[in-house]
Amino acid sequence: MIRKIKTFSTLSRARKKMIVQAFGLSIYTSLLFTFFKSKAGFGQKITAQEINSVGDYSMADDIAFAISIVSKYTPWKNVCRHQAYQARQLCNYYKIPCLIFIGFKKENNEIQAHAWTTVGSKIITGFCNPDEYIVQSIYKNQWQ
Repeated sequence: MIRKIKTFSTLSRARKKMIVQAFGLSIYTSLLFTFFKSKAGFGQKITAQEINSVGDYSMADDIAFAISIVSKYTPWKNVCRHQAYQARQLCNYYKIPCLIFIGFKKENNEIQAHAWTTVGSKIITGFCNPDEYIVQSIYKNQWQ
């Protein structure tokens, strides 16, 4: 525990702030997706032809880092759709355009759903091989 506190203290002020924000958002999304699913929207739905691949990669790396750290240490459910929602909220806060993809694949006679977030062409949450999934929906945040 002391080692983790020391590591946290060496992070930049911006990354510390983002980790705290991601932690708060993880609590919020856990409650949102548990009790208020109808209120949990990802943003405006778009088609594949409308995708614009621009974005602030340095800030996106910080968002990806913060969400991955928080998801490791939270005792509550923090799955891919929760992380995608957290990324959308952080991208909105920092005015970074992002896309959220919802896809499905069949594996071992089961259909598996997955959500991932991209900034530009870089995946920041829900790391996967997108080619394995059939994309059902694409959402953009308000800065797209």
